[in-house]
Amino acid sequence: MTQETQVRRVIGLDVHPYLFSASALSGADALQAKEEWHVDRRPLDELEKVLTKHALPGDIIVLEAGGNSFAVAARIAKCGLTALVLESQSVGKVGKAYCANDRIDSVKIARVYLSGLAHIVWAPDEKSAERRELFFAHRNAVRDCTRIRNRIWGFLSQHCVRKPIGLRLSSAAAIKRLLSLHQWTATQTVLLQELVKAFQEAEARRTQFRRMIAEEVANDPNILKLIRILGIRDRIAFALVAFIGNIERFANPKKLVAYFGLNPIVSFSGISGGTGKLSHYGRADIRSLLVQAAQSVLRCGKDNTHRWGVALKMRKGTNIAVTALARKLAVSVWYLLKGLFTPLADIDKTLSTKIHKIASAIGLKRIRSLGFKTVTLFEKKLHEQLIQTT
Repeated sequence: MTQETQVRRVIGLDVHPYLFSASALSGADALQAKEEWHVDRRPLDELEKVLTKHALPGDIIVLEAGGNSFAVAARIAKCGLTALVLESQSVGKVGKAYCANDRIDSVKIARVYLSGLAHIVWAPDEKSAERRELFFAHRNAVRDCTRIRNRIWGFLSQHCVRKPIGLRLSSAAAIKRLLSLHQWTATQTVLLQELVKAFQEAEARRTQFRRMIAEEVANDPNILKLIRILGIRDRIAFALVAFIGNIERFANPKKLVAYFGLNPIVSFSGISGGTGKLSHYGRADIRSLLVQAAQSVLRCGKDNTHRWGVALKMRKGTNIAVTALARKLAVSVWYLLKGLFTPLADIDKTLSTKIHKIASAIGLKRIRSLGFKTVTLFEKKLHEQLIQTT
């Protein structure tokens, strides 16, 4: 047999939170592959036992991307087997409407892989996975704060009570001041107290996660250097590295731009067609952060990128200018992580402000526990680190 027609065995894995089904197919391609064995609806705790019994060292195990797919892939890798995670959108396009169960789905996953039509998803390393969890935890805490704050203001508005100016809901005196604004009943008092308590708990989580992100950026030169790019501060830099992982997996800047869904759709057929709106594939959460950074550049920047964005805004409109700036930022991120930026000679005012905000997020108490007597000494260390790494 030639290498192209060599028979290979693929094990399709349909995984649920507590159950899994597996089917082994052998064949040169999706049409010729025949089912050798299968297990159906077994407890997930028995995964390693089943694979040790049935799988061979050369087998490729494929599963559809889902909530626990990366954790399952890591468990399979510890057994010395190759595990690949397939993009759910590609796998989901293939199916039988008249019959669907876990066994059929496991066969389908294996055949989709053999067809070559499914994209393989990069499985994040342990550090990147941990950073992603922290990113989502912080994002959820921010959403909780916003939602509960709006409920408090809505509660006041419902009783014709005007929102007090200068009130910080996170302060210890917040509930006392709110209770003094109106003659609340006993039930309304309890409801208002519980809302403020819930907000303060969410705010405490947000502050803690924000501090952890800032500290992670300060401790990793590879993340810290991203704040060199105009519009990108520590939180966006942290998110970028968490989802990019190893920059070497992107062969060129266009690949990274497409990963964030900032590339336009291209459609040509015959003599007609062209480029259209954004593809919107890839990481929508990071794309939104880059758009926010681009808006900041357009609003507050002073360099050539800002002037280029303003000129484009005058010609094409704000939306196109912001999108183009976000794409420029993604390209800059690729070049900077590849080490292709001009070395940094000194720290300007903008960078100094960004570093000061990192220190503020970490807090004086934590900075002293790290061995720095003052915030100034800590910021000086970050200045030196930023110059050395870039």
